[in-house]
Amino acid sequence: MKGKETFLYIVIVPVLIVAAIIIGVLLEVDIKFLLILALIMIIIYLIGLYALFYIDRMIRKTRAYIEDDEQISDEIYLEGELGKLLKSTDDLKRRLSDSEAEKLKEKEFLRDIISDISHQIKTPVASLTVFNDILLEEIDDVHKPMIEQSGIQIERIKWLVLSMLQLARIEASSIEFDIQSVGFLEVVDSCLDILSIKAKEKNINFVLDVKDETIAVDTEWFKEALINIIKNAIEYSPADSEIQISISKTPLETRIYVKDYGMGIPESERLNIFKRFYTVHGNQVNPNSVGIGLALSKSIIEGMGGRIWVESRYKDEIGADEASFTKMVISLDSNCYGVIKENVS
Repeated sequence: MKGKETFLYIVIVPVLIVAAIIIGVLLEVDIKFLLILALIMIIIYLIGLYALFYIDRMIRKTRAYIEDDEQISDEIYLEGELGKLLKSTDDLKRRLSDSEAEKLKEKEFLRDIISDISHQIKTPVASLTVFNDILLEEIDDVHKPMIEQSGIQIERIKWLVLSMLQLARIEASSIEFDIQSVGFLEVVDSCLDILSIKAKEKNINFVLDVKDETIAVDTEWFKEALINIIKNAIEYSPADSEIQISISKTPLETRIYVKDYGMGIPESERLNIFKRFYTVHGNQVNPNSVGIGLALSKSIIEGMGGRIWVESRYKDEIGADEASFTKMVISLDSNCYGVIKENVS
């Protein structure tokens, strides 16, 4: 039994009893009275000590039950306020456990529904793609832009269904992340190769300060997250600008930064940008955006034991001598290999 209260009772109280007896002797109080008083005080002290140890034992058993899922015994349930408290704790744990199981069941149901929908939608979408390509070759120039836009929307549907399926699987904890050490420069180069055409359309230059650092991630899943983040930066960057990608590392934490110099994000919207289907500034920047990329990136990064947040200066909230920007910050643990999810698929 440990703690400041226990120390005070076991050590200080006997000292006070002895001091009281010594003072009584010095004041020449009747010795019989002192002995009787000392005996009474010792009996009270021992009763209190027993009660203290008993309560401590009950609390330890309850804590072991809560933390280690040990079986709680009937002796825990005593009459009185302590028994009521322990019983309430037991009931609360059971309710939380049931709630967590129900949440997991709902997530798995959602994952299965989305999976079924995605499988069912693949065939008609593939057919629409073929029909659209045929029409694109046969159609006249007047109607060609309409067919091209139709192709863009079909690709949008395919990407949306795939992203929703990935997001549902991650949130249902059915993804097993294969966490390994990989060079960050290798990951970044792979992502930029995929996004190079999109960046060239706006003449955007990438400025890298990544050094020769390694990160502990599931490489393919982390690429998916980083591609979405960089793609978002490209969309919100003005033409002929730059995007800075950098990394800093300490013994405890690795941080990755993706910074663009677009209009920034209003302070009132910064907490919402990682929500599904939420788009900053509506669809003014990219009418085809569905607002799921950053939500997927957040789920992937958190699934590997990391964190992501945004730092920004919005153009209408800064002074004339300040530049607007948006900086995505990814934090990964430098000492461990993240959180490996159990594969329940």
